[in-house]
Amino acid sequence: MAVTTARPLQHADQTTRVEYLKRVALLTVLGLFASIATGTLSAGAVAVLPFLQSRVMSAVIILGSYGIAQFLAPRMVFSNSASTRWLGFGVGSIFQGIAMGYLLLSAVVLGAQLGNPLLLVTEAMALTGVTALGMVVYLWSNPKELSMVRAGLSMLFLPMLLLMGISFVFPIGGPIGMIIAGVFVLISAAGLLYQVNTVLHKLRSDMYVQGAYMVTMGVLILFWNLLVLIMRLQRR
Repeated sequence: MAVTTARPLQHADQTTRVEYLKRVALLTVLGLFASIATGTLSAGAVAVLPFLQSRVMSAVIILGSYGIAQFLAPRMVFSNSASTRWLGFGVGSIFQGIAMGYLLLSAVVLGAQLGNPLLLVTEAMALTGVTALGMVVYLWSNPKELSMVRAGLSMLFLPMLLLMGISFVFPIGGPIGMIIAGVFVLISAAGLLYQVNTVLHKLRSDMYVQGAYMVTMGVLILFWNLLVLIMRLQRR
């Protein structure tokens, strides 16, 4: 078994940290691009293939894709095999995009009714980007103690993923649905905060694929929940 000499980032020198963060940033952009491209293709397929539009099929595809992206792919990404890590990164990004297709299609249809098909998607992307950037700035200098956040996520993350898929396919209307959407935004924001903190300070300097995957998935989950909340606000 290969022995690594890489050090934890909080103990690495500045040059090593900067090189690591450049790689994480580049791979995160690639992962997001892969998910967006796949999501766009997925949305197009749903729009033209009626059998993909049934609620049962929608639930199966969304929850199945989430299962692959959030549970199977991470096991591959954190594998000891470099080829398996890269494969897991690609598989996870693609399947997260497949799940996103249904939401993107709904957002485009609603946006078209408001005069701009990309209005809601653009708003959610802007809010996600600003939030992620703010977290990086907040966590840049020193690691934060987020043990309570980690404990909360361990209990809430899986139920949130399940409810994200189910509540999209079988919407919960009224104030309760709005409250749930708001809570999901807070949970996913907390999850991204914890992941960014881990990537910036806790991982080893050779774990840039793992770090990029954590950030990519955190950003996409936050984007999903922000877009759902924005859509609900528009439908009020």
